[in-house]
Amino acid sequence: MSKKSKKQNAKNGTWALCITAGLMLGLGMTPMFGNLFISLIVCGIGGGIAGYFFTRK
Repeated sequence: MSKKSKKQNAKNGTWALCITAGLMLGLGMTPMFGNLFISLIVCGIGGGIAGYFFTRK
């Protein structure tokens, strides 16, 4: 594997980890929002934003 492909795989893993953590947080926050779908969407988007900030240069 080249160095470039290893870095790309690491970035993809970070994105996936952040989005998954956001979705799990959304499941835990469901009673606060009162709606499962809204909490999953909001926290999933938040996880995506966190993944963006962790992987940008």
